[in-house]
Amino acid sequence: MKGNRIVTIEFTGKELESGIIFDTTSEKIAKENKLYKENSIFRPIPVVVGKGDVLKGIDDCLLEMKEGDSKTIQLTSEKAFGARKKELIVVVPIKEFISRKIQPFPGLIVDMNGQYGKVQTVSGGRVRVDMNNELAGKNVEYEIKIVKEYTSPAEKAQIMSEKFFPLKEIKVETKLEKDNLKVKLPKEIAKQIGPLIAPFTQTMKEVIPEIKKVEIVESIDKSKKEEKKAEKKWN
Repeated sequence: MKGNRIVTIEFTGKELESGIIFDTTSEKIAKENKLYKENSIFRPIPVVVGKGDVLKGIDDCLLEMKEGDSKTIQLTSEKAFGARKKELIVVVPIKEFISRKIQPFPGLIVDMNGQYGKVQTVSGGRVRVDMNNELAGKNVEYEIKIVKEYTSPAEKAQIMSEKFFPLKEIKVETKLEKDNLKVKLPKEIAKQIGPLIAPFTQTMKEVIPEIKKVEIVESIDKSKKEEKKAEKKWN
């Protein structure tokens, strides 16, 4: 088959020792395990198999699966989120937090120049912050299912566009004409994606060799559509 394997998967991950579920594509499971957030999107996620879109242990498993297959796998920390590293535990003067109007306390998640960490202790004017992933050093278990495998260039283009621009209420619209891909985005979104166009175009060409050109097209925003409907009604 020409090009890369592109699938959508459902999964639920839990930490083995505690049995705590930490991630899922299921809205029901998210609500049952206090993972649900109002603006989060819960649905099968697109994955380019073997390209590092997911943890290596999951990627290796997907290589052996086909559409409709389900599997439960256990991953050691090395194949999941890695080992805990002492060098990622840092001590920061409390004045650094005060200058940013942040009152540190144990458990607080803080942004440390683009990297997130959790405050461990606050003592003697110093704040100890753990920059390790919360699941570093933990063995985990994943339940995985390949919901669908996409085979045609047009199908691949649609699902990959949804992957790159994950919108909650509506879907990105795509049209593949020969080797030219047109991607229609809401006007308010299209204005914000300038820096993403180049990496999106490069990814699409790499993953779907049939695509040689990518165009981003702005759709009419909702307010304009409503105005036009009103004009039609009264004219």
